[in-house]
Amino acid sequence: MQTFLKKNKKIILYFLVLSSVLSLINTISKGMVNSCDFQWQPAVLFWDGINHYQKFILNGKGDFLCQNGEYAHLLHVLYLPFTFFEWEKAKIIWLSINVIFVFLIPYMICKHLKLSKYKSILLLLIFITCYPSRMTLNYGQQSLFVMFFMLLPFIFNNSKLSVFFSGFSSVKYSSGYVIFLNFIASKEYKNFFIAVTPYLIGWIIYFIFTNSNPLVNFFEPIELSLKKGYIRDADIFSLINMYFLNSNGVVLKFIFVIFIFLINYFILVQINKNNNPFYRASLILFCPLIFFPHSNYDYILLFPLLCYSFLNNDYLINKINIYFIIYFYYFNRIINHLIDFDVLYQPILLLFMIILLILNLHSYKSKNNLYFFNIKLI
Repeated sequence: MQTFLKKNKKIILYFLVLSSVLSLINTISKGMVNSCDFQWQPAVLFWDGINHYQKFILNGKGDFLCQNGEYAHLLHVLYLPFTFFEWEKAKIIWLSINVIFVFLIPYMICKHLKLSKYKSILLLLIFITCYPSRMTLNYGQQSLFVMFFMLLPFIFNNSKLSVFFSGFSSVKYSSGYVIFLNFIASKEYKNFFIAVTPYLIGWIIYFIFTNSNPLVNFFEPIELSLKKGYIRDADIFSLINMYFLNSNGVVLKFIFVIFIFLINYFILVQINKNNNPFYRASLILFCPLIFFPHSNYDYILLFPLLCYSFLNNDYLINKINIYFIIYFYYFNRIINHLIDFDVLYQPILLLFMIILLILNLHSYKSKNNLYFFNIKLI
């Protein structure tokens, strides 16, 4: 089988390219119709001087499609250009930007890792056809936008400009938080303050423009997020919510969020002991998927680990990474649908992800720079 694949890799690649192009065209066509999660209407409300957080907290939900506005102030400030267009045109422009991200992210990573042209093309095809990317384009989600800015400090070696723009990832609390927490865990306090600057600028512009109480407004996005009660089955925060917390206990939820941050902080300290910068990055981006609720589109954050594992695919741990991520990207939804038993399937999936993170954490022995789990396969 391996001999067959090597001999016919060009033909296989041409077939994959054609299939991927057709898949992408199909996904774009769906995005032109849907894009319901693109946060256009909350931005319109903000630039009309309306505090959408107060409005949605009072109403208990958003009032346009699935745009519930539970993102940071900065996102709605950045979306000013889209508010000049009607919904139908705005969503097509945002879809076009997401398509650029879907090509740009693999290109940046593969170039940074100096992967071969063949592996780079293969990874690009995986990224544009995997379910998380297709779902992001279909729903008009912000996940690609957030991931792009999360990667910048790791791609550009913590340059001040890349650190500043990494702060744009703060628009999505459930993912972007890990960049700021990692700066603290790695004792890069200067970078933390640089990265938090865009967030603070967004907050200042928001409360001034809407004439809101600054202190109250600072916590409103978090309050809206917690009151929404967004949970999934394959993360620690959701499991705590489902089995231990009252749906209306916002204060108790906030306490548990702090507790989860502390656990995540400890893990980030362990990750930062690894002296391979991009391997660290891939594990750092892995963390939010374990600790906080995410829909399938956010699992694009597994892609950096996939790229790193492709670079070093002779080692057992990296083969496990590749098999798991490919499974998740293409077969997870099918298997979940066939089993139709989330109560068991999703916690098992979470357990496997935790084990996978632990295995990766312990796959590198920093004391003598030797792999002890990364058994090289002959």
